[in-house]
Amino acid sequence: MSASTEKLKILCLHGYRQNADVFKTKSGAFRSAMKKYADFVIVDAPHVLEETIPDSEGDPASVRTWWTNNEPVSDSGLEKSINLIKNCVARQGPFHGLLGFSQGASLAALYCHQFMKEENPDFNFVIMVSGFISKHLEHLLLTSKTDEKISVKSLLVVGDQDDIIPTEMSDKVQDYFSDLQELHHPGGHGIPMKAAQKKVFIKFFQECASLCLSKESEGVTG
Repeated sequence: MSASTEKLKILCLHGYRQNADVFKTKSGAFRSAMKKYADFVIVDAPHVLEETIPDSEGDPASVRTWWTNNEPVSDSGLEKSINLIKNCVARQGPFHGLLGFSQGASLAALYCHQFMKEENPDFNFVIMVSGFISKHLEHLLLTSKTDEKISVKSLLVVGDQDDIIPTEMSDKVQDYFSDLQELHHPGGHGIPMKAAQKKVFIKFFQECASLCLSKESEGVTG
């Protein structure tokens, strides 16, 4: 990020049984409120589920997932999703931050665990909305390889009335990050946009912008 760059650039990962267009709609209020601070690039997960949902014009559209529970358990499709993120960084980057929603937030945590401990990580910060630590065997084996916490600047958004990802599941994410801020809100499974939460997001983005400028002045790019 340069001094002449006003906005952060954030790569977004949608939730399970969604696609980029669905998340674009569901995150519309959030992205509109934050457009002064960030631009958002939303990508499709690589694995297509059998079911479809109507798109904005009423035509059937595929829904997607970042990994599957098919056999063998040692091949959930995670590697393909990791490579998709890497390709996005190479082709559409550089990005300042990574944002994930639900399963996408879980993938963001896995990605951070694998790659954000490097000297020059792909992202300078991560936002996990309704995040959780995946209990898939392949993923647990990855996260159990080290006790070293992830130092990247992080924001975990937790809905106290989330009936899909319970609070206790989201709270476990904090065990993996050393610089994590939690935003609890009284809502459910979504991105909260009340005035109090907007202030938290804005402050976080402002801090991230300062962080990115500082790193660039030191010759470190995210």
